Amino acid sequence: MIARRIAIPLLGALLAGCAVGPDYRRPEVDLPGRFAGVADGEADGKTDAVSLASHNWREVFTDPALQQLIDEALTAGPDALLAAARIREAEALAGVSRAPFYPQASVSLNTSPTVRQAGDSQTSSYLGGAGISWEIDLWGRYRRASEAARADLLASEEARYGMQASLVAGVARYYFQLATLHDIYRITERGANNQAEVLRLVRRLSAAGISTAAEERQQESALATTEASLPTLRRQIAETGNALAVLIGRHPGALPVDTPPVLNLPGQIPAGLPSSLLEQRPDIRQAEARLVAANARVGEAKAMFFPSLSLTAFFGGISTSLSDVIKGRAPDVVSVGPNLLLPLFAGGQLYFNLEAAQARLDQAVISYRKTFLNALGEVANGLVAYETSHDLMAKQAARVAASREAMRLAELRFRAGTANFIEVLDAQRQLLAAETEEAQALLERRLALVNIYLALGGGWQAALRY
Repeated sequence: MIARRIAIPLLGALLAGCAVGPDYRRPEVDLPGRFAGVADGEADGKTDAVSLASHNWREVFTDPALQQLIDEALTAGPDALLAAARIREAEALAGVSRAPFYPQASVSLNTSPTVRQAGDSQTSSYLGGAGISWEIDLWGRYRRASEAARADLLASEEARYGMQASLVAGVARYYFQLATLHDIYRITERGANNQAEVLRLVRRLSAAGISTAAEERQQESALATTEASLPTLRRQIAETGNALAVLIGRHPGALPVDTPPVLNLPGQIPAGLPSSLLEQRPDIRQAEARLVAANARVGEAKAMFFPSLSLTAFFGGISTSLSDVIKGRAPDVVSVGPNLLLPLFAGGQLYFNLEAAQARLDQAVISYRKTFLNALGEVANGLVAYETSHDLMAKQAARVAASREAMRLAELRFRAGTANFIEVLDAQRQLLAAETEEAQALLERRLALVNIYLALGGGWQAALRY
C-alpha cells in the first residue's frame, strides 16, 4: 500500500515531465547612474526625462520628402523584405520544434528474406500496417528545444526591429549627405562665378595697364581649381543618390534629390537612464533572446543523458505474399507497449555535446554584456558629438561672416590700388573654404542627431505599425 502511494504520484510526476537544466535568469550588468557625456546640469535632474528614442521617428525627422523615403524603405526596401523572410523562417522552425509533443503516425511496408532450406525457392516475408509512436517528454528535452526555438524567433524579430532602426538612420544619413553635397555644389558654383567676375575685372585692368599678366594668370588658375572640383562633386552626388535608391528598393539613378531638408535640431538631447537601453535597444534584446536560447539548449543537452520513454502501437499484417498484405488478407500483427531507451556509451558524444552547449551559453552571456557596453559607448560618443557639433556650427558661422567681410574689403582695396592681388586670391580661398566647411558642420550636426537617436534605440517603434 505504501509503495502504491509513492508510485502513483511518482508516475504522475514523470508523465507530467520535468525540464532539466537551468531556468533562465537575466545576467546582472553594471548600470551607471547616467550616461557618460551627459552635461552636469542634465545629470542634476533631467536624466528621468523621456528619452529621445521614445519619440516616433516622424517627430525627429520632420522633412516630408525624407519621411516618404523612410516609409518606402520600411515597406519595400530589400533589407526590410529580407528581414521579413527571416521571420517566416524562424516561425516555421518554432513550429518544427513543437512537433515532438504530438504522437507521430505513419504507414509502412517492409520486406525481409526468410530462411531458405536446400531445394527451397527464394521467398521473402512482407510486413505492412499503420504505426503510432509518442515519446513522453519526461525530462523536458523537447520543451527546452521548443523554448530555444521560441527564443530564436524572438531574436529574429529583434533583428528585424534593429534593421528597421538602421534603415531609418541609414536613409536619413544618405538624405542629409545628398542635400549637403548639393549645397556644397551650389557654393562652389557661386564661388566660381565670383572668381570669373574678378577675372573679367583683372583682364580689364590688365588691358588698361593697371594690373599685370601674372595676376591675370593667377586668377585663371584659381578659377580653374574651383571649377575642377565640380565634376568630383557631381560624381559624389550620383554615388550617394544611387546608394540611397538601392537602400529603399529603387533602381540607381531614379532618385532626384536636390532640395536641402528642413530639420529642427533640439538644443539638448534627453538621453533618459542607462537602464532604458536594456528594453529600448533591439540589439540588446536580440542578444538576450540568443542568451535564452543558449540557456535552454544546455537543458536540452542534459536531458539526453536520461532514458527516453515512448508509447508505440503497430497494427498490420505479415505474409510471404505481397498481395495478401496489400489486400488485407494477411495474418494480423499487433504490437502495443512502451519502449525504453537508456544511453550507456556513445563515445563521449553526450558529454561533449553538453560541454559545447555550456560553452555557447558562456559566449552568449559575454556577448550580452559586451552589447550593453557597446551601447553605452555609442550613446556617450553620440552625446559628445552632438554637443561639440553645436559649438562647431557657431564657429563656422562666425568664420563665414568674417571671410565674406574680408573678401569685400580685399576687392575694394584692390580696386582702389591699395592692396595687391595676392590678398584678393587669399580672401577668395578663405571664403570658399569657410562656406564649404559651414555646410559640412551642419551635416555633422544632423548626422550626430541621427547617430544618437539610433544609439538610444529609437527608430523602430513606428515601424511596428506597418
